[in-house]
Amino acid sequence: MRWGLVLSLVGYMIIVCGMAMIIPTLTDVFVGDVEAAKRFAVSAALTVAVGSLFLLLFPREHTPFRIKEMFLTTTLVWLSYAFFSALPFCLSEYQVSFTDAVFESMSGLTTTGSTILTGLDTLSSGLLLWRSMIQWLGGVGIVIVAIMIFPMLRIGGMQFFNTESSAQSNRDEPAMAKTTRAIFGYFIGLTVLCALALYAAGMSAFDAINHAMTCLATGGFSTHDASIAYFNSPAIEWILTFFMMVGGLPLMMGLYLLQRQWAPIRHNEQIKTYFLFLLGVIAILSLFRWQFDWERWTELGAIIRSSAFNVISIVTTTGYTSGNYQLWGNFAVALFMFLLMAGACTGSTSGGIKMFRFTVMLKSVSIRLKHLLQPYGVFIARYGETPISDDILISVLVFFGLYLGTAVVATLGMTLCGLDFMTGLSGVLTALSNVGPGLGTVIGPDQTFAALPDTAKWILTFVMLLGRLEFVSVIVLFFPFLWRKHA
Repeated sequence: MRWGLVLSLVGYMIIVCGMAMIIPTLTDVFVGDVEAAKRFAVSAALTVAVGSLFLLLFPREHTPFRIKEMFLTTTLVWLSYAFFSALPFCLSEYQVSFTDAVFESMSGLTTTGSTILTGLDTLSSGLLLWRSMIQWLGGVGIVIVAIMIFPMLRIGGMQFFNTESSAQSNRDEPAMAKTTRAIFGYFIGLTVLCALALYAAGMSAFDAINHAMTCLATGGFSTHDASIAYFNSPAIEWILTFFMMVGGLPLMMGLYLLQRQWAPIRHNEQIKTYFLFLLGVIAILSLFRWQFDWERWTELGAIIRSSAFNVISIVTTTGYTSGNYQLWGNFAVALFMFLLMAGACTGSTSGGIKMFRFTVMLKSVSIRLKHLLQPYGVFIARYGETPISDDILISVLVFFGLYLGTAVVATLGMTLCGLDFMTGLSGVLTALSNVGPGLGTVIGPDQTFAALPDTAKWILTFVMLLGRLEFVSVIVLFFPFLWRKHA
């Protein structure tokens, strides 16, 4: 393991984290909160100092990364960001404990959106902006990792996406730089459009900027305790519904749009599956809530709006809430429990299992059933026009196994902390899929995670990291084989 190569990159990323803290520092100065600005300045200085020390001790080596070094670097960068992003919370006047600060920071960076903070309406402007910024940076960051690194690491079937665009078949630096610029440009453009639309719909400029960042990052942090219900605006809900849905689409679309390649967008199978899935679930939930009661036909528009908002919020793993959907009945609660695992498109900022893997599994099951009926028939499972290889199917099966195995073990750990089964299971699923709100009376849609014991918060913090980095890049670090000299 070439530690100098790994830690130099980690140091560089820590410096970037510290430099980003300048923005909320200046925000506090602008609004006249000098004390909050000083605390942010101290956090920024400490972070930049530690990152600079890393660079001094481990000069950067301009040599290619090996696979095991990519695994380690990816995990260490996310861990270091989580700990250093927690500094502003620890040093704030709100007396946030170290455990709570790391939980909040990891929740932000992994775009989970679970929070331990209450009284958001009274938090300093800089701290609110920092929560939104770490979600935005974490959102676009994981997409870069997913598109550039995960396919090479063969994580969860992601090697399929080596063949999905010309940019992936040629991994020289200019091609990767072009792809990265296109993704950033597309992501920034969508964020600006969302902010302008929210401002036009009645949000303040500050609220619009914050919610645009957390919406496109599918993170779900809000500037108010009541989340989107605070605004009580159908227009704002529809705008956020649209941009959450767009946030669940692959950000590689930015590159396709730049190159004017319409075929990869039109013929993308997981995008079709994504839209059909959303449409079907929203229709089912809306009809269940309406129950064909023609005397309530005037309420149907509001029912569809709230159903669409909350379904898309959960499926895209954004986690905004416009009300407590647990009051909609047992069917709705059960439906949302399953939706916690769904996820949107691979290559988007959303978490969860994602439509690509569900599509691969369904097609593989279909082919297997055909073989049972016609043992001598020749059937080939295809994703679009590309055959699904055994290698990709095995990777997807491994991902499903790790997802379910982690959910079982972590839920048992949560119950050992004294929590009831619903709280434990929904907490784990929402952390594993990076959704945000849980179910039940403790961590439900209108509650925070503050009431959980510290041990449970650390379990969920680790689970959030596992879910965001797709399990393998973290779990493989615990295998002795990785640390052998010639591995």
